[in-house]
Amino acid sequence: MARYALIAEPDPHRAASLLALVTAEGLEGVLARDGAEAQELVRQRSAPTLLLTDLALPRVDGFELLSWLRERQDAEATRVVVVTAFDELRVRAWQLKDTLGIHSLLSRRAPTEAMRDTVRTALAGQRSVQAPPAESTSTDEERQRLARVDAMRLVDDGPPEAELQALVSEVAQAFAVPVALLTLVLGDRQWFKAHVGLPHALARDRGTPRDWAFCHHVVLGRESLVVPDATRHPVFRDNPLVRDGVIGGYAGAPLVTPHGEVLGTLSLIDTRPLVLGTEDIAALRELARRVAGDLELRSRARMETRELGRTRHEGAQSQATALTQVRDAIQALDVATLLVAPGRQPFAGNTALAEMLGIPLEALPTLTFESFRQHVAELTADPSGRSLVLDLASESSQGLHLTLTLERPRQRRVRWVARPFRVPGGIAQLLTLSELGGASPREERERMLRVDALTGLAPRRVGEEHLLREIARCRRDGAACGVLLVDVMGLGHLNLRHGFDAGDTALRDVARHLEALGSPTRALAVRWEGGTLLLALPGHDAAATEAMRERFLAELSPSLRVHSVSVVVEGEEDPREMLARAHSALARTKAEHHARSLRG
Repeated sequence: MARYALIAEPDPHRAASLLALVTAEGLEGVLARDGAEAQELVRQRSAPTLLLTDLALPRVDGFELLSWLRERQDAEATRVVVVTAFDELRVRAWQLKDTLGIHSLLSRRAPTEAMRDTVRTALAGQRSVQAPPAESTSTDEERQRLARVDAMRLVDDGPPEAELQALVSEVAQAFAVPVALLTLVLGDRQWFKAHVGLPHALARDRGTPRDWAFCHHVVLGRESLVVPDATRHPVFRDNPLVRDGVIGGYAGAPLVTPHGEVLGTLSLIDTRPLVLGTEDIAALRELARRVAGDLELRSRARMETRELGRTRHEGAQSQATALTQVRDAIQALDVATLLVAPGRQPFAGNTALAEMLGIPLEALPTLTFESFRQHVAELTADPSGRSLVLDLASESSQGLHLTLTLERPRQRRVRWVARPFRVPGGIAQLLTLSELGGASPREERERMLRVDALTGLAPRRVGEEHLLREIARCRRDGAACGVLLVDVMGLGHLNLRHGFDAGDTALRDVARHLEALGSPTRALAVRWEGGTLLLALPGHDAAATEAMRERFLAELSPSLRVHSVSVVVEGEEDPREMLARAHSALARTKAEHHARSLRG
């Protein structure tokens, strides 16, 4: 058996932490971001000495991965440590521990020292599997969560809000699933705040019993949950919604507010098995975070409006209430806005400002104006010069107008406009930062769903659509269609040695080179999964595709190390079979490189 530890973990930061742990025990660490990738690595390298796996894996879940592994003759001695955030999944794994050959079960919340001791015990051939303690949210914490949902007045008797309905419709279309839900998990049921694609009975009732809800696992675990095939899953296959054919596959991300409260979930459902990759789940998680922040802002605006109404009859027109009125108004604006109180003190901002500048919304009132403008200046190419220019308007003027270019997180031109206005007790100012040629919130959501946030390339779901269209067009035209598959080497080790940003930087650099290679043809560069990138090359035969690969390698910086293969769709070959050939060829290339490095 090869002496290596296989880490099946979708989250790159957690994967890097586990990699450091197994490396300290003298094992080579190999990362897989989903169950299917883990299976492919085992096929190429043989079974590992140690498998560290989550149970909620995209494409192939952890239960199926372990069942498959135990059918292999070379996996008899593989030690298995399971780590998961979901109590009921951990309990079911404990019940199946002997069948699945599990040596240890840990909660995601276990400290590093416990994880290290568990790995050492497993490597020593000992089992430490015990009935997992209940680590779900305590009664008091759950009571506080429900009180918060009630205080925010998120549950209503009317029809779903049009804006939220539009959101879930966009999400369903972007992820190519028939059902999308914005769900609140209450005491005894899940309630659909917005929904699309539900069967009539569920849409009419706007909810189900909590025991049926996949979403309540997400809320208790405070993590994204993906169940690729619910009909075969040992925890969910007997769920009434699965038996009735409503749910074939599920993915849900928690609605976590900026203050850390979990309200419910943003969920995707398919009647068939759900084929979503790691990047899809990350995009869903980011959307859920934004939606939760928006729900909190709406609730806060409603509560402050009611409070303002109670004080108006007393005729109190203090500075605070005047500024609160303005704050209520700017929450609804799509333009990034900062309200500055007399004395140059930031009073409040809106979500658009927080997202543009990367400042948590709740942190804005705690800043001085000087620290705020210094933060903005740091996003430009000339921080020291810009910090002196960026300012508020003089109180007697009609306003201050500036134009600046932000370089981070992406380049864009921004208009800085400060306008003074009188409130009781002094002069306040309204500062707006508007992106010249900027997009609307809906356009920004659509852009996020069509563009990978880390690399700027198309995500896998967009790439698959493009590739299928181009292959069909090439067949009609009698032309070939090639594919270049590239895997960036050593991302986990880069993160381990130089910090989490090092691997991201290397991946972005390789992505830029690959994207430049395809321009200006009909080629499309795609972040396929994890550290794997794909370039679709319509009209390129085998020779031309291989020439492109060699050109790419020649132009790539020596500091960036990659594995790469080129393939071409053959005749009437199913495109998915071609992609499977490409992945197998890439896996062989990686295995051969590993074998050479061991010999060398």
